[in-house]
Amino acid sequence: MSGRRRDFAQRLLGVATRGLPPRRHGWGQAMRAELSAIESTAERRDFALSAARAALRQGVALQLIPALAASLAVAAIVLIASRWQLASGGPGVLGATVFLPALPLGVAAFVAGRRAHSFRFGLRAGALAVLGAFSALFVMLAVEGQVWMQRVGVFMLDGDPPRVPVGAGEIALDLITTGMWVGHLLIWLPWPVIGAALGAATRRPRLMLV
Repeated sequence: MSGRRRDFAQRLLGVATRGLPPRRHGWGQAMRAELSAIESTAERRDFALSAARAALRQGVALQLIPALAASLAVAAIVLIASRWQLASGGPGVLGATVFLPALPLGVAAFVAGRRAHSFRFGLRAGALAVLGAFSALFVMLAVEGQVWMQRVGVFMLDGDPPRVPVGAGEIALDLITTGMWVGHLLIWLPWPVIGAALGAATRRPRLMLV
């Protein structure tokens, strides 16, 4: 079998099956073994593409979908907290953004860990959820923070007025420059670990035939 035939199909399938949960590793090995028995370049490509799609649904998608859902939930939390308090001009959304995202982050890791029966798999989903949630938080604070400063003249996170005139950049980077991102992550990070552990420990009861 030529190197050219191995290159695309085997590398594609190898990358796609790398993200499978442990209980699907056997399936991934079987797909790679079946691919090695195919000689035709076109058939190898078609088989690799089909198997890769299935592998992504069983692996990467099980991590990305809960992580994306958690990120959207955090964005919604920030937006709701912002609009709820905007009329009164405070006291800021810090309490909501620090504590409330812990729930969707833990749930994302729990769902992935339970589906895969794997702590590591759930933890990877939780890490993706934290990354997505932090990105969502940063974007929402940057956008909504401009509205807060224009309407009530205070920073969105803590409701404090600026000591000197600030521009759009300073408002957008308030989470970073004040160091409050550290407090967020310190509260957030344990929950994906807890969720992944609980998910991996949860087993669906098997039906016993008597």
